[in-house]
Order: sequence, then structure tokens, then C-alpha cells
Amino acid sequence: MLRSFLAVLLLLTSANLSLAEALSKVSPACPGPATARLPPAREARPSEADLRALLLVARTVREIPGRQNVGEKALVRAGREARRLMSEHPGDSTLHALAGERDLLMVLYKGFPAGMPYGKKAEIQNDRALSLDSKNPEAHLSKGLELYFKPWFVGGSVAKALKEFERANALRPGDPRILSWIGIARHRLGRPGARSSLAAALSLCPESSFYQARAQTFNPRAVHQ
Repeated sequence: MLRSFLAVLLLLTSANLSLAEALSKVSPACPGPATARLPPAREARPSEADLRALLLVARTVREIPGRQNVGEKALVRAGREARRLMSEHPGDSTLHALAGERDLLMVLYKGFPAGMPYGKKAEIQNDRALSLDSKNPEAHLSKGLELYFKPWFVGGSVAKALKEFERANALRPGDPRILSWIGIARHRLGRPGARSSLAAALSLCPESSFYQARAQTFNPRAVHQ
């Protein structure tokens, strides 16, 4: 929490931002009811913020019974927007990382075998993101998620995923999503610090049922049970 507060102060002093603007740059939206609704389509050109909003919807509703169709629609739109944004901004590491996350979510939604082609696409996008900027926390987070969910017989590894999450945390401390995944991976591996990492994530998003459930169960799929 202290590191997150210091990051806010640094943003305020270096960029002359308001507190609200600075906070928005440090922490992502906290998953909850407000992030479970598909945002209206806009006629304006898509932005990175639009793409992030669609991915957040897909993550939030995945475990809500009867709402998976909302997530699927969000992912279809996210795919279109990611392609357009990458064509307009070639070489943008963050956009490739977000595209990699979108492809991984397609795997999780479609399952085996329909989702398997998206797994390779996610790997390509994440590796491209890291090659463009090895210090991009978004790229390390997305790579970690890929490694966490990928089966071991095709290169998946929770231990390798944890290393990516920890690299992301070192580059962007105070991000509740990264802290949450560190806790989940440490729990899977039987390593210390799982509970404290999940508690830290919850302290940054205390009203989020998403992080409340994770802190109680250590289960990434228990977000709405």
C-alpha cells in the first residue's frame, strides 16, 4: 500500500496531475458489478482504454452463471479493436500484451479443443510484447497468465508464471491484479506469502467481490461463488 501511495505522489509531482487522475494511472478498475456490463459500442475510433474495458468485462463475467454470452461478445469486440489498434500503432508493446490476454481469454471461454488455436496466438502476442519492451509490466503479466493456464506438456508452468508476475510487480508495484496472481501462484506452489499478497490486493479493492473471494479461497475461479 505504501509503495502504491508513493507512486501516486510521484505522478502528482512529476506530471501535475489531480489525485483522481494519478490514482487512475496506478490502479486498474476493481472488478465488481459495474465491470460486468458490456459497454455500449462507440462510433469513435477505439482506444486502449476501450480495449481494457472489454477485457475487464470478459474477466468479470466468466464465472457468473448465464452471463458468459456477455463475455463472449466482449471478446469478439476486443479482437476487432485490438487488430485495429495494432495496425494503427505498430510496435506498441502494451497493445500486443492486451491482444495476448484477449486470445488467452478465448481459450478459457471456448475450452478444449475449440480454444486451442488461440493459445498459440496468445503466446505469439506475449512474446512479441516482451521483445518490444522487456520492462513492460503488462507484457510480463500477460505472459504469466499464459504460462499459468497452459498445460505443462506444452510448456506451461506455475513456477515460471510466478516469476513473470513478480517481474510485473517489480515494474508496477501496487497493482491489485498482479498482487492477486502472485498470491494464487504462491498458493499453488505451496510457497509463503500467498495470503499476504491476496490480502494486499483486497486492501486496494476492498469492495470487490472478485478479490474478496480470492482472498478467502485462493481459487482464481471462485470470484462469484
